[in-house]
Amino acid sequence: MLDGVAPVLASAQQVLASAQQVLAPAQQVLAPAQQELASAQQVLASAAEAPDIPPQLVSLGIALGVGLLVGLERERHADTVAGVRTFGLVGLIGGLSALLTPPGTTPWPLVVAALLAGFAGVWGGIASRRPTPMRDGEFVRDIGLTTAFALVVTTLLGGYSVLGDRATTLVAAGVLFLLLYLREPLHGMIRRLGQEDVRAIATFVLIALVILPVLPNRDVGPFDAINPREAWLLVVLVVSMSLAGYVAQSLLGARGGILATGLLGGLVSSTATTVGAARRAREDGRTDVAAAISLLACGVLPARLAILVAIVSPALFGVLSPWLAGAAVFCIGGGLVALRRAGRDGGAPLPKPRNPTQLRSALAFAGIFVVIRILSKATIEFGGDSAFLAVAAASGITDMDAIAMSTAREVADLSVGVSLGAKAVLIALVVNTLFKLGVTVAVGTGDLFRSTQVGLLGAAICAVAGIVLS
Repeated sequence: MLDGVAPVLASAQQVLASAQQVLAPAQQVLAPAQQELASAQQVLASAAEAPDIPPQLVSLGIALGVGLLVGLERERHADTVAGVRTFGLVGLIGGLSALLTPPGTTPWPLVVAALLAGFAGVWGGIASRRPTPMRDGEFVRDIGLTTAFALVVTTLLGGYSVLGDRATTLVAAGVLFLLLYLREPLHGMIRRLGQEDVRAIATFVLIALVILPVLPNRDVGPFDAINPREAWLLVVLVVSMSLAGYVAQSLLGARGGILATGLLGGLVSSTATTVGAARRAREDGRTDVAAAISLLACGVLPARLAILVAIVSPALFGVLSPWLAGAAVFCIGGGLVALRRAGRDGGAPLPKPRNPTQLRSALAFAGIFVVIRILSKATIEFGGDSAFLAVAAASGITDMDAIAMSTAREVADLSVGVSLGAKAVLIALVVNTLFKLGVTVAVGTGDLFRSTQVGLLGAAICAVAGIVLS
């Protein structure tokens, strides 16, 4: 038996010997690669043991960068008292002053450095001030307060890059740069605002920053339907969108053309814009111009509703968005067709819209919202779905924003289902669209009705499809 095994073992030894002969060249080839790998491991180990860049140096680099960024903008002005080098040094000084502050104490070195930078800017402005022409042709002495305050802010930002959050420092530096760079556009925009426009902004400040914070944040009234602060917040949202369109129209004026008049008019009030365009068509016969303005304004309404609903109830927005988008496409598409027929010259602009931030208008909207909210709660409690939809239809005649916001709030509170809420908003949109189509005949002309019926009826049909399918 052993005699039979011996030949097998001999053959195996011969095979192993042959394999070693084959592998020997491969080992010779791999040997340099192994040496390179060992060298790379040594390099990585050395890098891992190398010290990191000290965070103080990173913060000082950000402080210097902030100063150079602001100085880059100031260097553009020939009469400035501080340029890119000065601002770079000021940012660096702010960072160094912060480093001199013991941890947990008031950064007095930074405060002193900021005050000295501001004083130096004012002193340099006084010493080198030059006559600066004003709008009325007169000359005044400009002492460069903007540069002085920019020096103070740059110093503080340099210090905050050491003591605070670096990302906040970079964002604040970018905002400072833009404020300085956009000087002329900002001044020009403010000069174009009239007294009524400034009063509109002041009233909005009253509505949003004075009244809103003091309102109670609890449910009151019949059915606990009203939360005063939440209700007024919705007023602020609606008024802010209207104010944006109002101010934009004021700034553009007659230069805005038909397209801007229609789109911005839809932000202020699509119903009021449609009435104004219909009156214009009756007066001057420019049917295409009036149709373009009306349809564009009505096309903005669904987009406006989508934004307001999305803020209150994302779930309702998800159901409504396709149908609102379809209605917007029909109206805006029809408006662009009418705009092409009207040409670039739209004639005299529409009268300036009513100030949307008047306290009386805000209170009226709040009252409508409260009434609709109470009626919605009552119909849900006692009348069922049909009564709720009837309230939505009646509300669509007067104000789409109020019923859309009220319904979105009901959906968010789980008082009604998403499908029922979508039907309510779309029913109101159908009624509102047909009401505007009637306005084109009652206030305008038959030609205006024929020019707008495709776009408005298309939007209404799209909403009806949403009612059936949602």
